[in-house]
Amino acid sequence: MKAIGASRLGRLFDEHAAALVLFARQWSSDPDDVVQEAFLRLARQPNAPENPAAWLFEVVRNVSISDARGNRRRRDREARAADRAPWFTTRVDDALDAREAARLLDELNPAHREVVVARIWGGLTFDEIARLAGCSVSAAHRRYEAGLSRLHERLEPTWTPNLTPNRS
Repeated sequence: MKAIGASRLGRLFDEHAAALVLFARQWSSDPDDVVQEAFLRLARQPNAPENPAAWLFEVVRNVSISDARGNRRRRDREARAADRAPWFTTRVDDALDAREAARLLDELNPAHREVVVARIWGGLTFDEIARLAGCSVSAAHRRYEAGLSRLHERLEPTWTPNLTPNRS
């Protein structure tokens, strides 16, 4: 196996950078730098990993956690990161929904948020997520289901049917 080429590296960046930034935001106040570092490490690898996307998620996770350990003001960074405009919108109407989605993701248990982001935005399999999170495949699936369930509860509008007959 040989090193990853520039064109493949560019395609990987186009396909995964946004999801990796979202993934890194769980731990890091500067997720763009963490993602850049991960891609630099990938470019320096003498042999391309078998699954570069899963490899990138693992590197982003490890670099992000190391970064977070060194900074005592984690809560302040998360508050600042939550105020940023969402990266995954293209229209003004979508920005409102994207901000709400980002807020709801922030409210999830970190283990659930990690799995939901890795699965939905990262496209990782449950096997890859289990290795990344250091848990079993069934635990990764349970976390994913619990995270989706919590998001669903928060997104469901409260609706009560009108049981009074209409007498017009």
